[in-house]
Amino acid sequence: MNGLILYNGNIHTLDEKRPKAEAIAIEGNKIVAIDQQIKNLEQKYLKKINLKQKTVLPGFIDSHTHFISFAKSLNLLDLDEGTSLDETLKKLRAFAKRKNKEEWIFAKRWNINLWKKLVLPDKKILDKISASNPIVVFSKDGHSLWVNSKVLEIAKIDESTADPSGGRIERYSNSHEPSGILKERACDFVYKIIKEPEEQILSQLLKEAFKRARQKGIVGIHDCEDEKALELFESFQKKQELSLRVFMMIPQKNLDEAIRIGYKTGLGNEYLRIGGVKIFADGALGSRTALMFKPYNSEPKNSGVEVNSQKDLLESVKKASQNHLSVAIHAIGDKANHQALNAIEKGNHNKNLRHRIEHAQVLDPRDIRRFAQLDIIASMQPIHCPSDRVMAEKYWGKRSQQAYVFKTLLDSGTRLAFGSDLPLYGFDPLKGIYAAVTRKGENGGNSWNSKEKISVAQAVYAYTKGAAYASYEENLKGSLEIGKLADMAVLSKDIFKIAPDEILKTEVLATLWDGKIVYNDDFLEISD
Repeated sequence: MNGLILYNGNIHTLDEKRPKAEAIAIEGNKIVAIDQQIKNLEQKYLKKINLKQKTVLPGFIDSHTHFISFAKSLNLLDLDEGTSLDETLKKLRAFAKRKNKEEWIFAKRWNINLWKKLVLPDKKILDKISASNPIVVFSKDGHSLWVNSKVLEIAKIDESTADPSGGRIERYSNSHEPSGILKERACDFVYKIIKEPEEQILSQLLKEAFKRARQKGIVGIHDCEDEKALELFESFQKKQELSLRVFMMIPQKNLDEAIRIGYKTGLGNEYLRIGGVKIFADGALGSRTALMFKPYNSEPKNSGVEVNSQKDLLESVKKASQNHLSVAIHAIGDKANHQALNAIEKGNHNKNLRHRIEHAQVLDPRDIRRFAQLDIIASMQPIHCPSDRVMAEKYWGKRSQQAYVFKTLLDSGTRLAFGSDLPLYGFDPLKGIYAAVTRKGENGGNSWNSKEKISVAQAVYAYTKGAAYASYEENLKGSLEIGKLADMAVLSKDIFKIAPDEILKTEVLATLWDGKIVYNDDFLEISD
């Protein structure tokens, strides 16, 4: 096939000079002509696709994922939406019955904040399910673990084990005995002893994860994992099986090694590229470890966890920027965001780098303008907004009015890049767009802090051009223009014209990636 023409479409290009089009010509993996320019090429391009007036957008880019973790999680018990301890234990017992003796039991997305009756979980509860099988339950926010006594024994966590810097081992009151709840860097004790899935199984899971992403119109991801994830993506690229574009973060612990190897932000190609250094300033809202200026409501002794001190943040930013590496600082709480901004302001030694703050969830009003002033990208996850509303109001009170301030950040000149935080939340960009536009959950209800709603165009931009800018690739992707990559999503409705509530009823009909149809080629019927 010499090329491909898509015609009779309702194409939103996101190109300011030519925002709408009806036809696009593709050669190889690039766009070579649009609308009238195609007439000169029709004899050359033998294959055509009638879009039948369906809506086409640039393919979505998820700016914050833990993609390999998502792939691995496809084999885990899912506890999401569990509303009580009894419901959670019922699922765990049924799952445990299918396991062999001493086989590890893993469950994901446990969310104590949804339990209608607050019961503090501990190791003894899990011991009743199995004392011989190690049981590990991952919290939904990814910042806490609930484990049984067997896991504590294998990890060698006991009364004498000190809390690690930036982490907390929860203990029974008036005792040093670990309760079975681990937070932030204390989770590393367990992560170190968990065995990786066999290579063949992991490969199959990753292929399934790629498939699910394509079904959502996703063509690229920014991945916040480690060297093992990078190695896996590299192996898939060598085998030409990498079917998403990956902007790969470097964990803070690997900064010195990355410098030794010579990694720089942007190194790589259009399929796999080195990103910035991922640094944690604090924890998360669900685990009440997000770092706040003032204590959590009803928890007067808890202001969160400072995973990296102000000094450590500054030193990491300095070292990274001096070696041509941008930073991506995880910051949820208002104090964490303040300290992240301080670190970038004082530590950045390379004005060509595009630093970002991941989440930027709740902000001190005095810090909002600093994002634009310092040219820092706010990498945010709009799906968190309705999902976290109850928790934010419960734990932050009036401070929650400064949470997820999409519009205020945009109005101040801040660049936004949107993502999902996969696998903690689902990665459907249309649901993310809906959340940003309505600030409502999928079940409707009232908008939360409605003055922070943004337009569909602004939300789509953050999932496309904004994400491309965050990876230094705005000249390569993020909009449908001549010379850019042919990555597109075909939708069942025009989300720019329909009522916001209709966005949730919109489907991804097909996805094109690298000039090829990679999802639902039955819909995009090719004719000669």
